[in-house]
Amino acid sequence: MRFSDKVVVVNGGTSGIGGEVVKQFVKEGAVVYFSGRSEEKAVQIESDHAHFIAVDNHEPDQIEAFFKKVLEHEDRIDILFNNAGVLSVATGPLSRVKLDKWHELIAVNQTAIFLYMQHALQVMSKQKSGVIINNAAILGGAKINPMLPAYSGTKAAVIAMTKSAALRHAGEGIRINSISPGPTETELAVKAYGSQRAFDENSSHHPRGKYGQPHEIAAPVLFLASDEASYINGTDLIVDGGYSLK
Repeated sequence: MRFSDKVVVVNGGTSGIGGEVVKQFVKEGAVVYFSGRSEEKAVQIESDHAHFIAVDNHEPDQIEAFFKKVLEHEDRIDILFNNAGVLSVATGPLSRVKLDKWHELIAVNQTAIFLYMQHALQVMSKQKSGVIINNAAILGGAKINPMLPAYSGTKAAVIAMTKSAALRHAGEGIRINSISPGPTETELAVKAYGSQRAFDENSSHHPRGKYGQPHEIAAPVLFLASDEASYINGTDLIVDGGYSLK
């Protein structure tokens, strides 16, 4: 198995893409520690090798406590998948975005990503190895949506931070990449479209006739985390079935 004896951290692993990534890493032999807010959802993901720790990503102290708990059980962190994000906050034209919603969006989509990276890098730099994959989005640059400028800004920031950190830590045996998924059928995405019916209708206009599924995003994540991707660093991988080409 590709990830036997590897210790993996997944930020936001209770459902959707994150949940699928947790399952696939476990299937490939890894021990996974994943965060999220819903213990009810986490129960469906947990296993002997997948351990849930409740975290509200709006709270930096909880993120710090998460890493302390991981390191009580492990002496290393090999892989971080920075997945959690919010979409249906601070939507619409910037002229109508409320400051409190802007702060809420930034807290999860940028600050939490930074904090998970910071804590993981402190460990990876000491062990001189590690892989980080940040979940951005095609709306961070490859595809423009006039109704989501605030969200797009957070995802563009993730891509830029990924590239800068990748260059900084390359000499330490650490690789840092991002993925930019296109529309993918998750609870978050369906909610953003307003209903399953609206999601399905829009999905039919995709170049291949349907939007992505979580396992189609999880597979590239595992590839980027693997030794097969040893020469890939500082890259944003678009995973959207050609959607951004329209």
